[in-house]
Amino acid sequence: MKYIKLLIFSTVILLLAVTGVTLLLPSHVRVSRAVNLHAGADSVLHLVGDLSQWKRWYPGFDTLVLEATVRTGGRVTGATVKNVQLQIIAYSDSLVTVAMKKGEQPVLNNWKLIRYAHSDSLTIQNYMDFDFKWYPWERFSGLLVDGSYGQLMEAGLRRLKEQMQK
Repeated sequence: MKYIKLLIFSTVILLLAVTGVTLLLPSHVRVSRAVNLHAGADSVLHLVGDLSQWKRWYPGFDTLVLEATVRTGGRVTGATVKNVQLQIIAYSDSLVTVAMKKGEQPVLNNWKLIRYAHSDSLTIQNYMDFDFKWYPWERFSGLLVDGSYGQLMEAGLRRLKEQMQK
């Protein structure tokens, strides 16, 4: 009986310690990548702001079919791909924001155009915002999002740059 009490007490203390450590980790994580393009802002916005154009440059979308689509002004602004709901929630001359929702909390995927005066190039910055709950496994997963999504973002920006050079 003495050993069972020790085991239960040790387990509770260990769980409290792990939870305490994870509370020190951030609940909001932003992963960001950028690339310089020699292209017009309108042509970049056309590819980024229309979900039907993503198959030309977004990694993994080249073979996928948009299941349900919403059209706004000739652009596809809402779609479902492999049980992930995509919705363009902001579209302007310098920012496109897409909410990607599979579970409860959407992930915001943003593309920001940065123009330079007296230059024929622009920078497109892709950043994703993740919000995590207090659960230890969610906070620990926040440490891994840069490694998993960063490479995907780099590949997408590289393919977008190739599309602009054609």
